[in-house]
Amino acid sequence: MRFFVINVEKSISFKVEHQCPQCGAPITLGEETLFFVCGFCRVRSCISQKGFARYFFPLSPHAPAESDLVYLPYWRFKGVRYACHFSGVTPRFLDNSALAMEEAPIQIPFSLGFRSQALPLKLVSSQTPGKFIRPGEFKTSFHILEKRGQSARNLQPPVFQEDIGETKSLIYAPFYVQNHRLFDGILNKEIPINLPGDLDMNALPLCRPEKETTFISGLCPNCGQNLEGQFNSLVLVCPNCQTLWQARGNKLGKIKYGCAIPCKSDDVMIPFWKIRASIPPIPLSSYADLARMANLPKAIRPEWETQNLYFWAPAFKIRPNVFLGLTTTLAIAQPDPPLEKKIRKNIHLPVTLPSSEAIQSIKITLASLVRPAKDHLPPLAQASIVPKEICLVFLPFEPQHHEYFHPGLNVTIHKNTLALSDNL
Repeated sequence: MRFFVINVEKSISFKVEHQCPQCGAPITLGEETLFFVCGFCRVRSCISQKGFARYFFPLSPHAPAESDLVYLPYWRFKGVRYACHFSGVTPRFLDNSALAMEEAPIQIPFSLGFRSQALPLKLVSSQTPGKFIRPGEFKTSFHILEKRGQSARNLQPPVFQEDIGETKSLIYAPFYVQNHRLFDGILNKEIPINLPGDLDMNALPLCRPEKETTFISGLCPNCGQNLEGQFNSLVLVCPNCQTLWQARGNKLGKIKYGCAIPCKSDDVMIPFWKIRASIPPIPLSSYADLARMANLPKAIRPEWETQNLYFWAPAFKIRPNVFLGLTTTLAIAQPDPPLEKKIRKNIHLPVTLPSSEAIQSIKITLASLVRPAKDHLPPLAQASIVPKEICLVFLPFEPQHHEYFHPGLNVTIHKNTLALSDNL
């Protein structure tokens, strides 16, 4: 099999300094990198992070050595927020940071600005010197940020919202205290704050935030052969034993998958998550239930009453309007092609969106379909998604001049849209 080649340099992301787990060589990777081959020892490794990543900006080399170093926490969110209103679903791309301290002086910057794009980050470890302030709740920090944004744009709050394709991380910015004055540890610039003369640094709400990143061998647990994938692949492929694997904690777990049979050798295999779920308290289990709730212009057939309802979501990041168009189109179409457990030599699009976020997309898919919205959105906002069955399915698309086309579904995905998707 082959993969699409995505230009890493065009990706808008943090740069993070690592060390190869095999030879210890320094490696600088983008924050979205999950699979890499060391340029020195050629060993393949997967990166697994429990929870969310914790980074820090290194202190300026010009900072005085005798100062008291303290790191202030910032939450960072990157992803697409789908706001569900009675008038429709409005997606918006976000890449924000917010100070994770509820009662910080106003002189301390509330956001990191462009520092995260301009400066390299390092992972917090047990050897990182300095004192770390315990962060406040993520929801609290971003609630303040959202209120500022809604006030500035005069927006009405949505009935509910979902974040798809998000990356949440904690970034610590260095500050230091010298002669009872507070300085920005990157710019060596004084922050105009009157610090108390009896300030005790150890009395601050401190923590040790390190959670070591786990590096997993990029060898197939089943047969020991090299796994294949792109730098941002969540799912890795073993062409030898035809298995798919995903990092789970400190090991690789096997993925349930199926491939629709391509008609031609140049068909491009594009991955989707196929999900069967219950949505309590909403009675929605069959295709007939969806047809009634969405008021589809179709005569409901008797066999639809017992036909299982499946939701489909792209297993790759793509522009939000295209993402939403694909989820709604496939929910209505309910494709059911014969599947094989075989990885052919066709080009395959890498899996970059986890199944957990595909499950989240079910509510925004329904919000786009249900009619009338005023009757269905309030209970949908309170509903929960309980997955019953999840499978990764590759569907074949015909390569055309500017797009990839699936004739059976009459679905088109433009090539330029896919090429730019790694910036999401």
